[in-house]
Amino acid sequence: MASTSTTRRPGTRGGPPKIRPAPPSTVAGARRRRRRAGLTPYALAAPALLVLIGVLGYPLVKLVVLSFQQWGLAQIFNPDAGPPFAGLDNYRRIFGDRFFWTVLERTVLVTAAMVVLSMVVGVAVALLMQAVPAWCRWLMTFSLVLAWAVPHPVSTEMFGWMTDYNYGVINHLLGMPQHNWYLDNVQGFAVATAVVVWGAVPLIAITVHAAHSQIPRELIEAARVDGASPGQVLRWVTLPLLRPILLMLGTLSVIWDFQAFTQIWVLRQSNPTKDYFTLGIYAYAKAYYSHDYGYAAALAVVTVALLLGAMLVYLRQILRMGDTP
Repeated sequence: MASTSTTRRPGTRGGPPKIRPAPPSTVAGARRRRRRAGLTPYALAAPALLVLIGVLGYPLVKLVVLSFQQWGLAQIFNPDAGPPFAGLDNYRRIFGDRFFWTVLERTVLVTAAMVVLSMVVGVAVALLMQAVPAWCRWLMTFSLVLAWAVPHPVSTEMFGWMTDYNYGVINHLLGMPQHNWYLDNVQGFAVATAVVVWGAVPLIAITVHAAHSQIPRELIEAARVDGASPGQVLRWVTLPLLRPILLMLGTLSVIWDFQAFTQIWVLRQSNPTKDYFTLGIYAYAKAYYSHDYGYAAALAVVTVALLLGAMLVYLRQILRMGDTP
């Protein structure tokens, strides 16, 4: 051992060796090395942490401060006056506003539809990739990456053209010429959901396909030998083993889709009516239409607080996956 040494006294035959303690300097050096090794991960993560604090932390703090102030046109045109302190007034207005609860309910329902459809279609595509030949799998992967690379405004505009009132190809395929998909928000949100699913499926499908490729073939073959049908193999073997990655992707989808803004905004030509308001659009409208920046900041803080639960679930899944041997 590095910290101890053994000696035998002269003139003795046999018997246990005498243990001589290591010098204090050797013990202190070992402790210093262990301490440095324990601090190394923190030192490596410190630059990225500082960048995150500067890029995300400072704006978030300013947002929270603004939510406790009364900011409007008066403060914009006279910045020297300073915004008056509003306390919890903005938050009282939010929770006492019936329209806020309508917008929140709508946001939750739309997010649930987007997440469920994205996960179902993404997992189905991943399973299909396992069943097709290698050349077809490569073609599917290339197509998914290509779709993933399209910016959200571009893909949203494409769906807007396909659902155009006069020339939309979807209207002609369904035999419904000159059909207005945005006359009511149910059909309009259906189109926005399709855009979100289009952009979310590539990541889900490729990630699940990669995870499925790591499942030992022996487990699936053993289940088939025991007489399990493909559906039973999927239910009792494949999905339980994919559960951690599915939970992580589902949590990420909740975080992303809860903040869906571009798809709805572009489809409604940058002027959505109130029946298309989600929390993000509602906060934007309060800030830049009503110039009620304090109220909009409070709405943004409430949105972040609602997402913290999903973020904690995501971090918990990451830690669990890291602890898995």
